[in-house]
Amino acid sequence: MLDNEPLRDSAISSIIRRYYVVSACYVFGPLFIFAVYPLFLRARGLDQFQINVVVAAYVLMTFLTDVPTGAFADAVGRRAAVVVGCTLHAAAFLTYFLSHHYWYFIVAAAADGLGTTFGNGPIDAWAIDALDAAGFEGPKDAVFSRKFQLGEITGVCGSLAGAYIGQANIAAPFLLNTFVWLAAGLVALGLMGRSASRPVSARKIAEDIRRRSIDSTVLGFANRGVRLLSIAGLIGASLWYGWGQEWQHYFNRGLHAGIGRVGWVSVALILAQVAGLEVSARMPGAWKQRAWFVAAMSAVSSASVIAAGVAGGRMWFALGAVMTAMFAQGVAGPMAFAWYNEMIAGENRATLLSFGTTMSTLGAIIGLPVQGKMVDAFGTAATWRFAGALSMTSIGCYVALARSQVARAEETSA
Repeated sequence: MLDNEPLRDSAISSIIRRYYVVSACYVFGPLFIFAVYPLFLRARGLDQFQINVVVAAYVLMTFLTDVPTGAFADAVGRRAAVVVGCTLHAAAFLTYFLSHHYWYFIVAAAADGLGTTFGNGPIDAWAIDALDAAGFEGPKDAVFSRKFQLGEITGVCGSLAGAYIGQANIAAPFLLNTFVWLAAGLVALGLMGRSASRPVSARKIAEDIRRRSIDSTVLGFANRGVRLLSIAGLIGASLWYGWGQEWQHYFNRGLHAGIGRVGWVSVALILAQVAGLEVSARMPGAWKQRAWFVAAMSAVSSASVIAAGVAGGRMWFALGAVMTAMFAQGVAGPMAFAWYNEMIAGENRATLLSFGTTMSTLGAIIGLPVQGKMVDAFGTAATWRFAGALSMTSIGCYVALARSQVARAEETSA
C-alpha cells in the first residue's frame, strides 16, 4: 500500500483505466460475431441442430475446464492466463474461418470454450488484487458497474461492425476476430501487472473438481431453496441458450434486409436488457418481494417468447416481443442472482455456487440439441412457442419459495 496519497490515487486511477481497456478488448471479440455466428455456420452447411451442438460443445468445455484453468492462473499468474486465453480464442476463430466440416467447428468451439475459462476470471481477480495492494478503500461496485457500462457500449459497436462486415462477406468477421483476439492478448500483456503466483497442487485441483461434482450435488439437492432456484435455472437455460442461436436466422429471413439489419436487432436486444438492469437497480421495493417479482418477470419473458412465436410475418411485433423478453430478463437477473447468493451464505458458498452452475450447464446441454432438432423439424416459430410454454414451468419454483417464505413469516409473527 502506498503511503503518499497523491501517488496512491494516481496508482489506483492507472489500475482502473488499464482494467477498463483490457476488459473492453476482451469483451469486443465475442460480441463482434454476436449477430453473425449462427448465420455463418448456416452458410457453411450446418443445420440448426448441428449449430446448437457446436454451441453445446463450447458450454461443456467451459464447465469442464473452469477449475483446472483457474489453478493455472493461480500457479502461473493472471496475466499469463489471459494471454493464453486470447491466443486460444484466436486459434479457435482461425479454425472457424478455415473450416467447412461439422466436426471441425466442434473443435473450434471447444478451443473457444477453453480460451474463455482461461481469460474470464483472471482479469477481474487481477484488478481486485491490484486495487487492494494500491490501497483502494471502500466497495468496488462503482468500478465494476462502469466496466459493465463500457462493455455494453463496446458490445453495441462490435455487434454492428461485425454485422455490416458479415453482410459483405459472412466469413470475414471470423478472420478479423482472429486478429482482434491477438490484439487483446497483446493489450493484456502490456497493461496487466505481473501478479504473484500461488502454486496449486494436483491434489487441490482434484479436490475442487470433486467439490464441484459430488459435494455440490449432495448439498444442492439437500437445500430446498437452492434446489428449486437451480431447477428454475436449468429450465431457463434450456430455453435461452438455444434461443440465442436462433433469433439471428429468424429475423434475417423475416426482415429481408440483409445481415446489417440483424446487427441493429442485436443492438435493440442489448439495449433492452441494459434497460431492464437499470430498472432493477432503481426498484428497491421490488427487491423486498423479489420471489413474486422474479416469478412475474419469468412469466413475462416466457410469454414474450411465445408471442414472438405466434407473430407470423409481423416481424416488428416479433422484435417488440423479444425486446420485452430481454427487458424482463434484465430486471429479474440481478434479483435472482442476489437471492441465490443469500441462500448459500456460509462455508458452503463456493460448493453451492458450483451446483447452480452445474444445473444451468445441464439445461443448456440438453436444451441446445433438442431445440435445434425441433427448429429443423417444425420451424423456429413453433419451437419458440413450445420452449416458451416449457419455460413457464420455472414459475412454479419461484412461487413455491414465495409461499414458503410467507408461511415462515406468519409462523414467526404468531
